[in-house]
Amino acid sequence: MQLSDGWMIFVILAFTMYIVLDGYDLGIGVLTLLDRDDRRRRDMLELVAWTWDGNESWLALIALALWAGVPLVAGIALPALYIVLIPMLWSLIARGVSLELIDEQDGWHPLWGKVFGIGSLAAGFCQGAAFGGLVAGLDVHGGTFAGGPFAFLHHGYAVLTGLTAVALYVLAGAAWVFLKSGGETQLRAARVGRIAVVVLTAGTAASWLLAPVAGPVRLDPGAAARLPIWIVGAVVLAAGLVFALRSFSSDPRGRRSDRAPMFSTLAVYAGGLLLAGGLLYPRLVAPDITVHEAASPHATLLFLTIGAGVFIPFVLSYQAYAYWVFRGKVDVKQEATTA
Repeated sequence: MQLSDGWMIFVILAFTMYIVLDGYDLGIGVLTLLDRDDRRRRDMLELVAWTWDGNESWLALIALALWAGVPLVAGIALPALYIVLIPMLWSLIARGVSLELIDEQDGWHPLWGKVFGIGSLAAGFCQGAAFGGLVAGLDVHGGTFAGGPFAFLHHGYAVLTGLTAVALYVLAGAAWVFLKSGGETQLRAARVGRIAVVVLTAGTAASWLLAPVAGPVRLDPGAAARLPIWIVGAVVLAAGLVFALRSFSSDPRGRRSDRAPMFSTLAVYAGGLLLAGGLLYPRLVAPDITVHEAASPHATLLFLTIGAGVFIPFVLSYQAYAYWVFRGKVDVKQEATTA
């Protein structure tokens, strides 16, 4: 295995941690747009307020990993995806500012509450659209992007993947609210979660089937060896969706597992990553830019790998400690009273 392949393990780790952790943050933000009760909106915001900044630190690590480790990819993807990446960054900034302003007061602020929800929705959509543009392929000549500002759309394919990403994040947000809350808030999260499963299933199937039509995606000669990866990924993804739907449904005996939707959502993430990796790797930008072609020199990758090996355990330890401190269900009303 080349060092560039080893560096991609860090890239995949950072990407996975971001979409899993900040994914439920963004999903909860969208959930606040779907609820009209200010008390429940405030309760859901409290589930984000403690950890959102740590979750988004993985986005900075993704940017560092791509810029320093595979600069050719950054040089191609940035000009190709500026039209979605810049709104994504502004959306993340807006939701962060709004979250802090709402957290400084009692109740729910109507203006900043909308900014928080819309910023979450826009950020999730832009991330999915950017991913769709990379999957379908970019117009590259001589190592530079040669297309127009809207070329990444691929006749609407990026819109499809953007909406699918929003559905995934809403599912993750509903699963987290279901785990951490109770009462009517939990019941509403279950109802939204069931709808998100259906929308995500349709969006995932359409995205997979239309990928070869949308752009120059093609399988390399070694694709047959990846068939086991695709089979495992498809099985894990389908099982996650089925169990998510069942776990959000009411148990006639009056018992339900609060953790089941979250574990099911993690299975959906795992299956989707296996399918995407099996389709693309070692390409980072379809159809031709591979990780070995785009990687930095060996000395640079060695330095980055050592640095990541020292730094990442601290990040993981900090986040594990934060989630341990705020483990269990949250009774925001009780907290407000005791404060």
